[in-house]
Amino acid sequence: MNERERTNKGYTLIELVVIIAIIAILAAAIGVALIRYIEKGRQAKDVYHASLIKDALAAHAFPSDFQGRDVYYTDPETGATEVFTRGWVYVDKDEIRCSDQSTALAMIDFGLVNVSPEFAANLAANEGSPDRWFPDGPDGDYVRRSGIDEYVFQNELKVKARNTWNTYQLDVYQDARGEIYMGASASNAIRTDGHAKDEETASLFAKRLGFYDAKITPIGEQYTGN
Repeated sequence: MNERERTNKGYTLIELVVIIAIIAILAAAIGVALIRYIEKGRQAKDVYHASLIKDALAAHAFPSDFQGRDVYYTDPETGATEVFTRGWVYVDKDEIRCSDQSTALAMIDFGLVNVSPEFAANLAANEGSPDRWFPDGPDGDYVRRSGIDEYVFQNELKVKARNTWNTYQLDVYQDARGEIYMGASASNAIRTDGHAKDEETASLFAKRLGFYDAKITPIGEQYTGN
């Protein structure tokens, strides 16, 4: 046996186990980093879409009698209670819901949901009416009327994030003087009855949209820019 044959014994079992363990650790670390990178990209897409919805609502001329829901806000310092008419655009992994004709029109006019000209014209004609108009069936991105009379749409605006939030919402509040305020919230909690409260996620999402001041309303923390 020559010198080369005596020294070329290969790897021992322990050395192979160590090498495999190192490779597994590196693969896991790379996998976690990749998942975080992908999730950040999904978050960015959601925030971008939400910013478009925010712009659409801000650009819309809400009538003084728009078909929102009444909510009450009590100032924790003064104890004074004020009533607001509230509308919303709610987004989850499956669909987009607009609370009334005005928020639906805002989305349509800004090109965020697509419907037929007849659909848009009927909404506009009835925007100030106490009676809500709904189409007989699906129309473009519009798919159905929800159980609480929302306009439900489906397109690529649906939530993309997997771990950070599973729903988000943009809100419009109109006070008795006709002034419009906006707010936002989000949640990563499982919803059962009503709205699950998730202050940490709501704060994170709202701040990404430029909302910082929290006001407590009947549906939980709503972060506004005022």
